[in-house]
Amino acid sequence: MSIFVPDHIQRLSPYTPGTSIKTVQERHGITDIVKLASNENPLGASPKALEALRNITSDDLSVYPDGGEFLCKAIAEKFAIEPNEVVCYNGSDALMHLMMRCFTVPGDTIVSSEGTFVGYYVATSISNLNRVSVPLTKDYRFDIDGIIEAIDGKTRIVYIANANNPTGTHITKSEFEKLLSALPDSVLLIMDEAYYEYTEIITDDYPNSLLYRRPNMITLRTFSKVYGLASLRVGYAIGPSELIAVMAKSKLTFDPGTLSQIAAVAAMDDVEFMNATIQLNKRALALFQDSFSKQGWKISPSVANFSMIDCGTEEKAIQLTNDLEQKGIIVRRLPGFKLPHCVRISTGTDQTNERVVSVMKDLIAHYA
Repeated sequence: MSIFVPDHIQRLSPYTPGTSIKTVQERHGITDIVKLASNENPLGASPKALEALRNITSDDLSVYPDGGEFLCKAIAEKFAIEPNEVVCYNGSDALMHLMMRCFTVPGDTIVSSEGTFVGYYVATSISNLNRVSVPLTKDYRFDIDGIIEAIDGKTRIVYIANANNPTGTHITKSEFEKLLSALPDSVLLIMDEAYYEYTEIITDDYPNSLLYRRPNMITLRTFSKVYGLASLRVGYAIGPSELIAVMAKSKLTFDPGTLSQIAAVAAMDDVEFMNATIQLNKRALALFQDSFSKQGWKISPSVANFSMIDCGTEEKAIQLTNDLEQKGIIVRRLPGFKLPHCVRISTGTDQTNERVVSVMKDLIAHYA
């Protein structure tokens, strides 16, 4: 290739989306398929969001978006903060990439954990950052003491996914407060809370970072999960106005789109749908965690909307993924998350979850 491509971009491992239903249909010749690979909302999208989209006008399509102003005001009202403390973008992934551009230069150091969100690996690789990855604990949790020890004078950012994807584990209130106390003022803390709405009702020991506002902390959240708007790509960041202003002036001018904002504002008002989603996941996760453990699978103590199975080896993880595919159940292998020996299974509808538990019971004999 005659066109210059930087070494760190050539080395980049691209994000690989989960296997599609169409692919499994063609691969195995089956039609009764459920996709539990991407932590999507099994109830679909918020009905109020769908209704709002049905009522769009010609101007909603022909006029440029306002860059998120409409949605930022709604979010600020919901959380009783100022609009200049919120920035919206095309998903929390995009916000993470934006923060890497705004608050680092190539070669800077960012500290996090091994076995965390694949989007973090992609964003830091594109920005050519030095990742310091602290090993997970034996129970697949962030090692906060290890992360604190890893922070030094070169550290620009600490990234925490709470709950973590793909392990589903969380850091506790005391761990979070310990991290805050130890964090230098010059280090930015990114709290990625994509699963916040699910996790806060599953465990009483979950630290909502918005209750701990700091001048060097930004919280990420998304409309892709509990609100069921993954396809519209809309997320938001909340933090001190000085940092949010840097992000706002650095993002693409018009994003997120008007339709995404309309749907997101309507979804925030859809309390009935959100509660139904949260309650479905609460009983689904309890079923998965209890059943998989009793069947003999090695699992992480998840408090999100998925369970992670530790198969021991990458070969067994590949085999389990294939075995489940042949039964019409699409799950996610985790090499991109730096856990190639593990498989993640998202929660689904009550009927789907019972099907998964039954199939996993039949398969355990081959993996015990």
